[in-house]
Amino acid sequence: MRKTGKTKALYAGSFDPITRGHLDIIGKALMTFDAVHVAIGANPKKRRAFSVADSQRLITGSIIEHWPEARAADAADPRLFDGVLEVSEYVDQGLIAYARKIGATHIVRGLREASDFHDEFNLHGVAARIDPTISMVHFICEAPFLHVSSSTAKELAAVGEDISWLVMPCVEQAFARQRG
Repeated sequence: MRKTGKTKALYAGSFDPITRGHLDIIGKALMTFDAVHVAIGANPKKRRAFSVADSQRLITGSIIEHWPEARAADAADPRLFDGVLEVSEYVDQGLIAYARKIGATHIVRGLREASDFHDEFNLHGVAARIDPTISMVHFICEAPFLHVSSSTAKELAAVGEDISWLVMPCVEQAFARQRG
């Protein structure tokens, strides 16, 4: 069995907010797949710090801050890396249904610690039952990002701690605006 055609990875999450760990996974996906689609999903179990629209702007801003070459030559062009990287949302639909809708060949997931494995193992099994043609790929974060999470960023930002090691400057500024 061999790869046929172009690959497109879906990297989905709440990204509330996007962290340097998320950027690490996006970078690995960009080096592995022909196209990458980052999609924000809303987890009803979690209260969002930022709206989905704000999260989209923060993802795009963080990507451009981290990789200035991602920005199109024309500032009005919303595409990143000449259209190789897309940022969108998938509210009110399942992950596999959304993957099919955008033509994803793979779903990318990040692993930080051993406890992530259990949840990801279950998701992998369910996803494979729903659509075995969409492969799930897991990337392990680089060591500096193993303890980085959106929850940690929110908790530290709420008490005024430095979060520059967790998030990009545009996210820091968004939290500062919330604090007033």
